[in-house]
Amino acid sequence: MTGNPKNDQVPAVENIIIAADHGRLDVVTKLLESGVDPNTVDEIGTSALHNAAKRGHWHIARLLLEKNASPTLQDGNNSIPLHLAIRAGHKQIVRLLLECDPSMCEFKENEIYSPIRIAAVCGNAEIVQNLLDCSAITLGKSGQWTALHSAALKGHDEICDILLKHDKSLTRTFWERMTGPNLQVDSKLYDGKTPFVHAVEKNHNRTVEVFLRHYPELVKSIDGNFNKWLLFHRAIELKQIDMVRIFLRYGADLEMRDSYGRGALHLAVAGGDTELIQLILDHGAVVDAKDKSGFTPETMTGDPKIRMILRNHARAKSKSTLPAVAPVVSAPPPEYKA
Repeated sequence: MTGNPKNDQVPAVENIIIAADHGRLDVVTKLLESGVDPNTVDEIGTSALHNAAKRGHWHIARLLLEKNASPTLQDGNNSIPLHLAIRAGHKQIVRLLLECDPSMCEFKENEIYSPIRIAAVCGNAEIVQNLLDCSAITLGKSGQWTALHSAALKGHDEICDILLKHDKSLTRTFWERMTGPNLQVDSKLYDGKTPFVHAVEKNHNRTVEVFLRHYPELVKSIDGNFNKWLLFHRAIELKQIDMVRIFLRYGADLEMRDSYGRGALHLAVAGGDTELIQLILDHGAVVDAKDKSGFTPETMTGDPKIRMILRNHARAKSKSTLPAVAPVVSAPPPEYKA
């Protein structure tokens, strides 16, 4: 039994969408020449240009644009072709669409997902730079996610570097600096978290170093939560020794105190990581420093090995600070006479 030929045929208005999805430039060309509307959409709002952008079919996308396909047509997910090209990492398509209409760099799917934030989440540095070259806005209102938040959360250190350089190059009036919006590095979400907090909490060492290279003063920053923990202390508590080294390399003060008066050594000893304790001692931590309750680091542990590390370090430190004493020259013994 053979099927009905009429039922086997795809309607012409949908053929162009499917042909674009499969990269059939020849079919798309014929359909356009026959008068098919390039802005035809299917039941979920997908157009031929959406599919060409998503699949990376540059020649089809260019042809559709030449035939007046709308680059700002939204599908059922509120996505325009640019959003799909960014998510798929099709750099040439992104450039093509931006050349057609640079203002699309600010076309959001919703209040959160702007093109530059999508690119930051996906980790495509070249596309981020293309969007910045088209004057994509990076500054956000208080409480808003920025592209830098997204890149820091994902550990995309190259993108963080690009965004931090861009924001430092912005020319802002005194009034803008006073009233906002803030630079991305200072932007806080409603929970108080900045992009740097995300990088530390997710243990993205290279990303943390990128932030500190641009803004060394971040070694003193806090996590933004109610308790306001120092991020340097947070790295110690998480026993992230490589990150602690990065903080120390950029000038973290070992005697910074938390709300309980505890310093870096108190926290390292409480954590019990001997390598981390030795690292902090080697950088000059004070062994007998007291917190607000009068406790020294040694009182934070019951481990005899750690106690001896602290005592031996204190003993060696004490010896090295003693004033030099000139050796006493003894008088020669009296000459023996028989």
